[in-house]
Amino acid sequence: MASIHPEMTRIWLSAVAGAALAVACDSTNPPVPLVPRIPSSDVWSGGDLTLVSASFAPPVPLPLVRLGTVTLPVSRVNDSTLTARLPDVNGTLSYSIEMPGFVTFIGSVTVHGFQSSQDGPLLTGFVQAIPGQPWVLGAGDPGLSEVDVRNNTVLRTWPDTVHSPDCTWGVGPSIRPGHYVLFGKAPGGNCTHPWVWQYGAQLVRKDSLFATHVDEWSVAEIGPKGSIAGSDDNLWISSCDVTGCPTGRMYLAYGGSLTGVTIGTTVQRAILHSFSGFLVNATTGDTIRRLQPASNYHLEGAVFSANEDTAFVCGSLQGSHLLMVASATGEVLDSLLVPGALTYDIARDPARPLLYVAAFEGAFAHTRPTLIVVDQGTLTPIATLRAPANEELSLTEWHQFRIVQDPQQHTVYVVATKQVYDLHGFTSKILRFSLLP
Repeated sequence: MASIHPEMTRIWLSAVAGAALAVACDSTNPPVPLVPRIPSSDVWSGGDLTLVSASFAPPVPLPLVRLGTVTLPVSRVNDSTLTARLPDVNGTLSYSIEMPGFVTFIGSVTVHGFQSSQDGPLLTGFVQAIPGQPWVLGAGDPGLSEVDVRNNTVLRTWPDTVHSPDCTWGVGPSIRPGHYVLFGKAPGGNCTHPWVWQYGAQLVRKDSLFATHVDEWSVAEIGPKGSIAGSDDNLWISSCDVTGCPTGRMYLAYGGSLTGVTIGTTVQRAILHSFSGFLVNATTGDTIRRLQPASNYHLEGAVFSANEDTAFVCGSLQGSHLLMVASATGEVLDSLLVPGALTYDIARDPARPLLYVAAFEGAFAHTRPTLIVVDQGTLTPIATLRAPANEELSLTEWHQFRIVQDPQQHTVYVVATKQVYDLHGFTSKILRFSLLP
């Protein structure tokens, strides 16, 4: 029987010992649990999910992060912090983090963004959001409608003798809180002239206003007993006395396109939604400043800060800009370019330093409704909440957006209406966006 050389025996025993040691090491060092810290489990749609762990430090490669079955782009902020960019989704969703040598981590995140789109009641033109309620007041068919946007329900209606889409393109604001400018018809007849109505449990007619003719795009009351009215080509400001309003004075004799007026009741300022945009004295009607010198800029929406010392305006045509202006002088304090979008309304969060901007994104005939969340102090974009591609609205049909806030439900609604004179039988669209709690 042949003998085994002692050196071969030593080599064989070393190999067996090494294999045994490797098995022992594997059995005593299973994958390590990965326990990242998530600063917030409530995040914006299209925003970043922040992940923090010392295990992320280089030279460890970036982990694989999935939201459901979708792999997310991951970026390194520092040695311990990563961000994963979320898609345009909404709801509470599961995500996973995979790293070599670690147990796969499974967590959940609540993503806030676009929730739904519904056909709303018959509404056309410019509607007014009712402060403190998720309601709007606008032209129904054929008269005035009060709509609960949260529940997509018509609460009250009034006949076309109070307000008619045949007479103007929308409900106008008043310098008097709780009052609105309505334009109705004589019983069974033609349009009369605008009146100021007090809104509440009852709708009470107060004072008449001057308007140049029927088909004013928008009419607003300034004080005392003055009005701003405008159509496609002209803007008029009238100051009336106790004998009435026989005439108004021409304010802008070209390209008026007055699509609305925003009034600061404390600071006594009115912002005209028109070409270039104007800031005027809401007591005398005198011009304070043209907010945007470019004639191809149409100011679409405006809102004052809580103390009304500043105003925020948005507009579109050839490029969209958000401007922060001083209410007293109209001086532009800051601006934000909004590329690839047409901005149509702006609102201020009642409790947080945030602005909400309603916009269209995309080509002119195929645009996605979008809600842009902006930091009020710095005009820094925080989130862009996009409706899905199958919710496109044609800009040629759905020209007007109105933001309606519902803080109780952490929700913002965007009411889309068609903006045409003498329009009947068209439903509105109600788009719902979820906000961070």
